[in-house]
Amino acid sequence: MNETSKYSVPNLERALRVFELLSKHQEGLIVSQIAKELEVPRNSIFRICATLRELGYIQYFRDTQQVILTRKLFSIGYRALADDNVVQLAAESMRRLRDETKETVLLGSLMDKEGVVLEELAGLHHFNFRLERGARFFLHCTAPGKALMANLSEAQQAGLLDSLELTRFNKNTITSKTKLLKELKLVRRSGVAYDEAEQIEGCHCIAAPVMDQYGHPVAAIWLTGPSSRLPISDFPQLGIHVKAAADEVSHLFGYQIT
Repeated sequence: MNETSKYSVPNLERALRVFELLSKHQEGLIVSQIAKELEVPRNSIFRICATLRELGYIQYFRDTQQVILTRKLFSIGYRALADDNVVQLAAESMRRLRDETKETVLLGSLMDKEGVVLEELAGLHHFNFRLERGARFFLHCTAPGKALMANLSEAQQAGLLDSLELTRFNKNTITSKTKLLKELKLVRRSGVAYDEAEQIEGCHCIAAPVMDQYGHPVAAIWLTGPSSRLPISDFPQLGIHVKAAADEVSHLFGYQIT
């Protein structure tokens, strides 16, 4: 027995594994399914779920006997993600970018194999695309996802690419890892990433990374809006504005922009 395992708490470990499993099944699972997936006795899972329900971390539906995660766990995780003050540091630059472009501006970060929205400033038009805080986004078919992946170290990027499933949403979606890697190299070189309706038809996005003092991407800032207001022909000029906003925040993190 090693030093770590000597102090492990089996039921705590099982509860954390329940969290991880339920996070992958937003439609919910029944207790027997959880027990089977985790190879843990059903009675043990039942007691764990009863405790988590009492504490408000899961919700139980009597008619289907399914359990799902509530947003309580996210609220804890969100506070942890915001510890580095990235939301506060980015606020002024995001607001300026929103006012310049009148489009919705968002801030997001990596979370395992996905991205998560940390902050949103709604656009000034009557119609805008919206993503609430805590919403997850794919990495391979979104501008912020590509901006974040492009600036990881080679080892981190390779490990992430190996684990990603490149789900196809439409004819614009990149489903080849070779093609995605080629685009990531272009993104790293230019400092700007684009989403040409690769997930949602009629929706375009432009993103740039926020870097810390070590040159690691801590977040991405991006614009999103309908393709009629954000045509591809305007991408280069809009990219200048988005990159400028992200660079301002990177500077606050101590990143030396060359």
